[in-house]
Amino acid sequence: MRYALEFGASGWEWSLSAAVFSITCWHLWRSRAAWWLKALRGAGALALILAGLRPTLASRTAVLVKPKLVIVVDDSHSMGGKGLAKKTRLEAAAAWLLARRARIEARADVALFAAAGGARRLLTWDELSALKPADAALNAGEALREAAEDAAAGGAQRAWLLTDGNAEPSSDLEAGLAALKAPLDVIGVGPTRRDRGVSFAELKTPDFAFLHGRFEVQAAIDASDLSGRPVRLRLLREVAGLGWQPIDQRSMTPASDYEALTATFTATAERLGAERYRLEADAGGAARTREFRVEVIRQKYRIMYLSGRPSAEYAQLREFLKSDPNHELVSFVILRNPDNPSFVPDNELSLIPFPAEEIFVQNLNQFDLFILENFSYSRFHLPPAYLESLKQFVANGGGLLVIGGENAFGSGGYRGSPVEEMLPVTLAGTAPDFTAGLFQAKPTAKTHPLVRLYDTPEASQAAWDALPPLDGFARFASVKPGATVLAVDPQEKTSDGQPLPVLAIRDYGRGKVMLASSDSTWRWKLGAAADWRIGAFYARFWTKAVQYLTGSLDLSKVKFAPLPDRLPPREPAQFSLRVFDESFRPAEKSAVELSVLWTTPDGKTREVVPQPSEPGVYSIELTGLTPGTHSLRAAARYQGRPWGEDKVRFQWEAGAAEAPMDRRWIKHAADAAGGAAVDLAGADDAALLSALPPVREQAEVKQRYHPSLSPGWLALAALLLLSEWTLRRWRGLA
Repeated sequence: MRYALEFGASGWEWSLSAAVFSITCWHLWRSRAAWWLKALRGAGALALILAGLRPTLASRTAVLVKPKLVIVVDDSHSMGGKGLAKKTRLEAAAAWLLARRARIEARADVALFAAAGGARRLLTWDELSALKPADAALNAGEALREAAEDAAAGGAQRAWLLTDGNAEPSSDLEAGLAALKAPLDVIGVGPTRRDRGVSFAELKTPDFAFLHGRFEVQAAIDASDLSGRPVRLRLLREVAGLGWQPIDQRSMTPASDYEALTATFTATAERLGAERYRLEADAGGAARTREFRVEVIRQKYRIMYLSGRPSAEYAQLREFLKSDPNHELVSFVILRNPDNPSFVPDNELSLIPFPAEEIFVQNLNQFDLFILENFSYSRFHLPPAYLESLKQFVANGGGLLVIGGENAFGSGGYRGSPVEEMLPVTLAGTAPDFTAGLFQAKPTAKTHPLVRLYDTPEASQAAWDALPPLDGFARFASVKPGATVLAVDPQEKTSDGQPLPVLAIRDYGRGKVMLASSDSTWRWKLGAAADWRIGAFYARFWTKAVQYLTGSLDLSKVKFAPLPDRLPPREPAQFSLRVFDESFRPAEKSAVELSVLWTTPDGKTREVVPQPSEPGVYSIELTGLTPGTHSLRAAARYQGRPWGEDKVRFQWEAGAAEAPMDRRWIKHAADAAGGAAVDLAGADDAALLSALPPVREQAEVKQRYHPSLSPGWLALAALLLLSEWTLRRWRGLA
């Protein structure tokens, strides 16, 4: 037992006491009183000064302070699976802790918790033996957060988590670790022996990639019983006519019986649309493959617009294309034809010569869409190789839009040319083949996206009916097989008696071709001022036309997230679905209608309800699964229009309690928290406890005495001052 003197006065009280002491000393030095009167007077003042400083006598004893250790035991349903020594995993975890209770308590101040969906405090060690697996899966983030918020865990300096690692994938582990504010050691509970082989635990791919852009694919692979054996990983792309072609590869050698391998591959998006890829993992006969797709889109639409003469069509369409920030437009309009006389040399004219070679040869492949509007090929006497280059551009995936006029089609010298070979129609044999006159375009392919421009077929038809008439049309010999006629002249016919196309489309090679026989669609835009029903028709039509010709209209905007080889056999099984808008941004929830159908192994189909989790992302949970192959099919409508669909298949295995220990998750959790990841079978409690701060000796106050606050102390001070006054008066002193 040790004693110490303490003072409870604050800073200003010390200052005041010092001032009183100084004044008292000055007074006693100046006083002429007898020494014994001075002694009584000074003793009384000193007693009052000490009372103001509040002296305290503290008795202290030495105690040992142990660091705080939080122990969280996973009691989720997967912990009821096979563990060690014929025990379940939960029983094995509890038995391991109870067997080491004395050593743990001697080294640490312990706070015990059980955790599944959340965490709950265990008041005694005996409660460990009574734990039973819960119905829920482990939500590690929520469990750690709730444990950290409990008063018993305050000031924790380290934590242990005993689990098999089969946690909810959506668990916010980082948030739980941040709340814990202490290193976390994760002790894996479960069978230590595994079958030899590799499996894909996780696959991260982009939802879409930009054409000609590079993107990454991340693969997480579990390698079991392959220590010292090389594992070869390859990324392949499916190429039409050539099969699966290798793109990138990696080779890694696991150094232990079980190892979680991570590999990142780089690929370049080469073709617009859905590209199919395959990942292969091979380790001496133990091989697995995973296939996935990536939607390839254009970052910007690069458009070349070549017009044969100035016109209202050129002015309006060029202005519309330029107004969209997703368009990069280069346009040329012919102001002076070769047959126009010039009385000065070309180098003195402000007009530049027509750069035919740059447009048709040198720079053609830089564009996604080529527009020919009322342009005469024969007037410029262009080499046939130029149009052959344009044909190759379309065959390789480019888009071609040919807009009519008096200088187009047969009048422009295209009959028998590579351009006619690509068109959806056969050109008439006579020239000129353009006829002036007003007519009302009549839609035919009413379900095509270029015709159904509004939310309902009725609204789309009403808009077409309200359009102002077009002025002028071209005559054609016939419609080619495989072409789609979007709209026709209601009265005129082709040479073979079919309705005369006004708008028609056709696939050519990997590209698309569109024909507009009249160069007067500008009338749709200007006529919108008189009729609210067609206010947005012009913009909708040409927006869809550009998307169709560049291939973006066909891209899937509904996509399931890739699934691992083996779904964790627990319920609910969780899936993620993404929906994008026209620009491949997350679609607004209010504009999306989703239908998800679940087909079970017995062939029965039922509808499930997806729940929005973040913009453009929907979560799907399935319960009541049976062993076998299941499939999910999602179909979406966006702003009332069919928007796309996707399908995914997965294998469900019975026995949620027999899910293998997820060492990948265990290692990830330990690494994220700055702790160690160990298996229960080989866990050394001494090594784990040695990571704790040492037990330290700390002086603890057992009792405090406050003499200055006692009535006796104050009575003593008063008695001294009263005695001095009484003696002074008795002796007759002033």
